[in-house]
Amino acid sequence: MPARKSLSLQKETAVDINKARQLVLGRLCGRVALPELIGLASPLDAVFSLLYRTVSNDEGNSALLIGPRGSGKSSVISKALSLVAEKRKRENITSKYHIVRLSGFIHTNDKIALRDIARQLLIEQDLENILIGSFADAFTYILNLLRVASVEGEYGQPPVLFILEEFDLLAQHPKQSLLYTLFDIAQSQQTPIAVLGVTARIDVMDLLEKRVKSRFSHRQIHVHYMQSLDDFTSIARAALHLPLSDNINNDNNATFSEIYVSRFNSRVDEILATESVAAYIATVFDLGKDVRQLLRAFVLAASHITIEQPLLQLTDAEASIAKEEASAKFQVISTISLLELCLIISMKSLVQGGSSKYNFEMVYNEYKTFMSRHLMAAATGGTMKVYKKPIALKAFEALVELEVVRPVTTAVSAESNAGGGAFSRNDMLAGSTQGARAPKEYRMVQIMLEPGQIVELMANRIDVPMVIRRWAQQ
Repeated sequence: MPARKSLSLQKETAVDINKARQLVLGRLCGRVALPELIGLASPLDAVFSLLYRTVSNDEGNSALLIGPRGSGKSSVISKALSLVAEKRKRENITSKYHIVRLSGFIHTNDKIALRDIARQLLIEQDLENILIGSFADAFTYILNLLRVASVEGEYGQPPVLFILEEFDLLAQHPKQSLLYTLFDIAQSQQTPIAVLGVTARIDVMDLLEKRVKSRFSHRQIHVHYMQSLDDFTSIARAALHLPLSDNINNDNNATFSEIYVSRFNSRVDEILATESVAAYIATVFDLGKDVRQLLRAFVLAASHITIEQPLLQLTDAEASIAKEEASAKFQVISTISLLELCLIISMKSLVQGGSSKYNFEMVYNEYKTFMSRHLMAAATGGTMKVYKKPIALKAFEALVELEVVRPVTTAVSAESNAGGGAFSRNDMLAGSTQGARAPKEYRMVQIMLEPGQIVELMANRIDVPMVIRRWAQQ
């Protein structure tokens, strides 16, 4: 009997561990809403009130949700929609309503937006016939189809909630027909729709045409960054903590073992109180207060939760933080080839020798001179060889593409200006730099890395021979 009880407990713990990993990763990656929105109570109440009045009272409403990126606008909308559904369920309201999501990144013109509106409203009709005519006529026709398809007894037009992400990009459509039509219908009160625009631009009202402004309610809901470090840290704690019971996949009976939850949450508190983690959270708070950047630091630790390792590990969190703190350019060049690395060290040697600018021929000669001096070391190492000039030139062009090497530019001639004359990372290859008439092997460039960065670049690489490491440290 004791053996059977032990096996049962092991199985139950394994289930808890799998659920914990899924829940925490879902929160950190934005797939699962946080249990509470810290510091966002005011905008949440405003958005919920606006959407619920449309759904319950058939009101036409419009508003803008304005806030910097990473401040929690999407979380506010998701939580508000969830609260609307929960309240209607408690009140046993079964009438339908629709949610339409548009994004300025995706819906770059009115035709694409109209087609997606029809798709999201589940209109199974010939879209080619629907899209004939003006945007307003086609949109009205879609709503009429929805009305006919929804009529059951005395039921009328079901409410529609429009969530317009990247609202400022939608405002760049010709004549702003999409926004004008939506705001006009919301203002007319003939069809119950709510239009909620989401944007990071505080000057978005200046982008709207006069006729669009006349149809807009001018209601603005602002979302701000966290004002205190404690609240900012509490967001990470809320994302990582396990509850005694949680709604997972709409299963209210899904619970965690109290012992496991206690151990898990204690470990989370220990990690957040660690000096290195606390310093990183303070840095993110001081520099940008971006919640997404904060939560990304714990994804690696959460993904390593297994039956053998059921709790978060500080080493995983610190490794993820170190990766986040590394510059984007450093992460890109961390995987360059050994030949490209040798060319970078050659440029470092030229700089130390007093050359502020150099060309490929100078770099290749420096590389070839060093390799010839250490030919014996290369032969014994088995991993080094002197590459021919055409191969080295391709590697050099790859460094230009990565913007590790920058062409040394001069004033663009009038002839270049007539053709556009804008510089880019390919200028050395295209011939719009100093010495443009010379072959590209002789066009002057500069390296965009500091000597310390070059040494650090090799720190975590195991494929770099010792002779190359010593060369970089000279």
